[in-house]
Amino acid sequence: MANLIYKNETIKIDNTAGTLTDITAYTTSVTINGSQDLIEDTAMADEERSYLYGLAGGTVSLAGIVNSTTDGIFGPLISNRTTATKTFQHAATTNIVHRGELLNTSVEYSGSTNSLQTWSYSGTFDGVIIKTSVPL
Repeated sequence: MANLIYKNETIKIDNTAGTLTDITAYTTSVTINGSQDLIEDTAMADEERSYLYGLAGGTVSLAGIVNSTTDGIFGPLISNRTTATKTFQHAATTNIVHRGELLNTSVEYSGSTNSLQTWSYSGTFDGVIIKTSVPL
């Protein structure tokens, strides 16, 4: 089996109008994290700890270059609270697509003299993370 490589990926996220917008050309990194809680159910008479599976969830971290497209998506999140979620989709050339609704948790702009201004974004999935082979 071939190893997967981050090449020809597609990253899409809602713009302020709620339209899924391709930001692949302005994204320099993406991290998708899935997690599942454990619930300890050890009884008083047990000699070893035991656990049950709890709730599952995940997060997304993105980073890239600020321009009019990305500033239109992430800029308003810097100074304003919002209850709006962002639809997110990551599609790989291997027909692996991760998609879901994100609650916005962190946006940062950074840069220095004579360099490109960059952004970073973090979101937490609200509900299920859909894994499919069919992009939107």
